[in-house]
Amino acid sequence: MSERSEYLARRMSKAGIGFEQRDNCFVWIEDVERAQRMLSDLESRKWERWLKRLSGRVNPLVGNRGGLDLHPYYWSVSESEYATDVMFRDAGTLAKIYPALVDHAIKRFDSRDVLRFLGQRTNSRFNGEVSTSLLTRSEGVRVKHWLQENSIKMYDKQGSVLRVETTINNARRFKVRKMTVWNGVRRMRWIPMRHAVADLDRRVEISRAAHARYLEALAVVEEPSPARELLDGVSRRVTKDDRPYRALRPVSPQEALVFEAVLNGRFHLKGFTNWDVRERLNPDRPADLQDRRRQSAQTTRRLRLLRAHGLIRKVSGTRYYRVTPRGQRIMTAALKLRDADVTKLAA
Repeated sequence: MSERSEYLARRMSKAGIGFEQRDNCFVWIEDVERAQRMLSDLESRKWERWLKRLSGRVNPLVGNRGGLDLHPYYWSVSESEYATDVMFRDAGTLAKIYPALVDHAIKRFDSRDVLRFLGQRTNSRFNGEVSTSLLTRSEGVRVKHWLQENSIKMYDKQGSVLRVETTINNARRFKVRKMTVWNGVRRMRWIPMRHAVADLDRRVEISRAAHARYLEALAVVEEPSPARELLDGVSRRVTKDDRPYRALRPVSPQEALVFEAVLNGRFHLKGFTNWDVRERLNPDRPADLQDRRRQSAQTTRRLRLLRAHGLIRKVSGTRYYRVTPRGQRIMTAALKLRDADVTKLAA
């Protein structure tokens, strides 16, 4: 049992909140919001100040009282783990969808996605190592994504709990905003994060944001269902604003290129523009202005078609588009169907 789960169990017991605990996780909590506030107290605690008081009890020579002018202890964290648990109603519900989550994480999350999950830039300057592994254990199946020394992983716990966990082994890979002196000027700057406990709140912030991005990327996965339930609707002509639009051809090579372009992981947060899609569909930019305009108009027609079928939406007041939840499901299903092993489909 971890210290955090033991701490929360004691506080909930004292407050009269019902819960069911198995090992180091909770499969049921009567008042989740209240329990979360209790656990958040650990994150906001001034650990450096608290540990300094404890060290004074153990070693009274440290500090002004000892008269030896000894430096205080430097409290550091060599490795930290932060987990987010998603509790399902029962083990059967999680077991029904978990294989699809694992399949999506292995097949669809590439190196750019892993960089984005852990808050790193997805540009060409990165020359580190990104890897993903799948491990089957007695407890269940675990998917782990490594970004150099740090990682984010997903696994099922105690049957009905989905856990996403970030491990930070090298804090220097991340940034923290601190007051520093630069060229004789005192100002706030982003600097490499330290191993000091003073930056624990930043570790929590990084890990929590990573889990939010990871779970958002998994939100497109649904319970297994026949592909026809998703694809039949977009395989028919539609009318939007009194204007007819052709049916989509979800598994055609031409449609697949557009689906892959708009589903790119770099667009999940901010969205994408006509130029973003054009760049991915036509990497070789034409030199002639007329050709560039024709490409732009062609991309506009493609985006209108996707909007008419409800796969993307325009972000109000901007040039950006975002994929709708329905679009995530349909376009992901179409791409998976194209990549499916024919021998397994025919079995």
